Amino acid sequence: MRWTAASKVIAVGLLALLFILAVTEASWPEGPMDQNTNEEVGEVLFGTPDDDGYGLAFFLIGLLLLVAMLGGVFLAKEEGE
Repeated sequence: MRWTAASKVIAVGLLALLFILAVTEASWPEGPMDQNTNEEVGEVLFGTPDDDGYGLAFFLIGLLLLVAMLGGVFLAKEEGE
């Protein structure tokens, strides 16, 4: 089945309308946001003098994702190139 340009525009428009309705009709929480500071986030990620934090785990997971992405690109590459 071949899609014409008009049917593609209609499909994208309906999808955009669905997203807009989902966002406007959702019940969002009310009240103050969490008052976390950048310093607290840094302490959790990189640690304090008392504990190590999650910096090494964060780095290793990022490295694993990079290797997986490069492996996927390598496997998707055609032999003739």
